[in-house]
Amino acid sequence: MNYIGKKLKSLRQELGLTQTEMAAGVISVSFYSKVERGLNDIGINDFLEILQKHDVSPQDFFGDYKINKESKKELTFLINKFMKVAYTENEAEITKIIEEFEKITPQTPFIKFSIMLAKLIVRTQDKSGLKRLTNNQKNSIRNLIFKESYNGDEYYRIILIANLMQVYSVEDATFFVKNILRHYHDISKLDRKIKVALSVLAINYVDWCFKKNRFELCKEPLEYIKNMPNNIELAFSKILGLYFEELISGHKEKGKKIKDILYESGYKSIVSRM
Repeated sequence: MNYIGKKLKSLRQELGLTQTEMAAGVISVSFYSKVERGLNDIGINDFLEILQKHDVSPQDFFGDYKINKESKKELTFLINKFMKVAYTENEAEITKIIEEFEKITPQTPFIKFSIMLAKLIVRTQDKSGLKRLTNNQKNSIRNLIFKESYNGDEYYRIILIANLMQVYSVEDATFFVKNILRHYHDISKLDRKIKVALSVLAINYVDWCFKKNRFELCKEPLEYIKNMPNNIELAFSKILGLYFEELISGHKEKGKKIKDILYESGYKSIVSRM
């Protein structure tokens, strides 16, 4: 029976689910946990119902269930495309991208969550959008942060969280960001894309703290950005980090000069939101 437990765990990780989500109310979480460890036997009816809950056939389960590579490639392309237009206020283009998200098959939990987050990012481009978020939506985003690895999709998870920073209070955001940055404390060992995602997360957090006049909370993330390598893909975050440092230090004229340069470089739509 340990074979079934190991296969269930492998499937759960492939789908990006917690044990609670995987059990799906069919069996208790504590019982399911023991099934994964080979300590409990799962009944055939419960086993089949769990597979059905996650749209996985027994044939797929006993084979090598993997998210379709073409679907994953399409998801990667769409998320990268979405991130480029998320701040352009081009609602028609953003809506078109979301529609493409919804065509991807199979609709795995990660893809469904990506769709939800994309829609939320669109809705939170203005302050009134933030007020329309339900507690369930906020809790869903909160839960995402502490899920297990999405098998290489950490970049997308972090970047989406970064773009939804302001759905939370500064206190909640501080708890999340500190946990994430400390988890990735050894910058030298990080993948290039993860570094980019973390730099965006840190900058958006600093921006949120700055808007709330919580300048004392900005030191750690700004130091984190400063310690990042001077690579071209991190240049924008490093420049914004310097911009906030000057403002926090009371050097408004220096901050204005940096902002003017960013405006002239074509980043007006992004910087104007800060």
